[in-house]
Amino acid sequence: MDCTEARHLLERGIIPGSATPERAALGFHLVGCPACRSYRQMLEQRFLNDLLLQAEPLPIAPPAAPVARPPTAKVVALAATAPRRPWRARAAHSLWYIGVAMLAALPLTVVAIIGWAALTSFRIHQNVQAMIVTTETPDAPAALVSTATPLPTATLLPTMPPATPTLVPPTATPLPTVPPATPTPAAPAAGAPATVLLLGSDQRPGEHDPSRTDAIIVARIDPQAQRVALLSLPRDLWVPIPGYGQTRINAAHVWGQVYEDPEGGIGLARKTVSNLLGIPIDYTVYVDFAGFIGAIDALGGVTVDVDKELYDANFPTMDYGYTVAHFLPGPQQMDGATALMYSRIRHPDSDFARMHRQQAVLAGVLATLRGQNALQDLGRLEGVTAALRDYVKTDMPEQRLLGLAWALRTLDPQAIEHYALEANMITFGVGDDQYAEVALPGTLERLAQQLLGP
Repeated sequence: MDCTEARHLLERGIIPGSATPERAALGFHLVGCPACRSYRQMLEQRFLNDLLLQAEPLPIAPPAAPVARPPTAKVVALAATAPRRPWRARAAHSLWYIGVAMLAALPLTVVAIIGWAALTSFRIHQNVQAMIVTTETPDAPAALVSTATPLPTATLLPTMPPATPTLVPPTATPLPTVPPATPTPAAPAAGAPATVLLLGSDQRPGEHDPSRTDAIIVARIDPQAQRVALLSLPRDLWVPIPGYGQTRINAAHVWGQVYEDPEGGIGLARKTVSNLLGIPIDYTVYVDFAGFIGAIDALGGVTVDVDKELYDANFPTMDYGYTVAHFLPGPQQMDGATALMYSRIRHPDSDFARMHRQQAVLAGVLATLRGQNALQDLGRLEGVTAALRDYVKTDMPEQRLLGLAWALRTLDPQAIEHYALEANMITFGVGDDQYAEVALPGTLERLAQQLLGP
């Protein structure tokens, strides 16, 4: 879709979404085109202005004309000798009508503003509701779904495209007919700490096959203590998948969709990480490439402090091509596409360094939200949620989601605690898979304790 077609749709009142291919194509175009996003904002502002211009002043009855009385001789004499001041009379007359018009238009202006706020709040509610899922509907092809055959071997290399399950886990655990479901944890009380699993998918725009999660971050959020701690896990960590066997941790989301786990892909990923760390995880938030780009662009970009120069002459693009990625050290303002590139680049160093870059971008987003008061700006908040609604899935209730976001509006990004499973905390190699990573004994338990805090 080009800009001409996109603007034609916007002028017709079409909004981006997933209900029709036309709306979906419009959404993808807006994600990558700042000019058309500005055009959309201009149309909305023009609509609001038209509402205000169409508001006519309420009719005001003119003051009753005084009863005419015959002038006395004294009045006639004064009228004949007193100087005339027509400019004052005209000015007073004009000011009276201007004041009446302003008073008449004021209620309508207030109503228009209140109506705009109510409409924007409703749109935010709709956007957030579109992200919330209870039970995922697996979108894998039916030919890949099996509940009666053994599972394939789990060898998912970092550079391979999303794997089709033709592998059997090393433990050869047969797939149960109905995998055991884990009860959904009770929602924490308002203001109570929450543990949230953040999953970043490698799914490109237009793809619909089950996708791996190459960014895996566990966030501990304590609204009352104003504490946020982040723990990153490497995507190649070898883990048990509850009910299915063992594989790399980034495949849990794939297996949950392909094998129709009762809790879906994000549910099985949450259960896997919860069992691995030995702590309850309350919620999961899943976002793909397009949602990541759209959210940062809706904020107007994000500032990230690049700690060292990075250069990759063969950085993989979203259309499976290659480009040059180059970052110089120091604070940099990044748009969504650049921030995604910075979060994904790994060839100059390693996956472990990339985990720290992902956390740096996340901290930059929180700093931007705080600096712009985005959570108190209905227009900006509507833009962010609109950019996310078709590309984010979460099992967090709306009130809890907005409550946590509101509680963090004053958080100092410098106070965020950063933890990660580092290269010196693992060993490499499981069977024939020389790149699989296994955590050293006691390491994950120690990291989990640091994440939860006092």
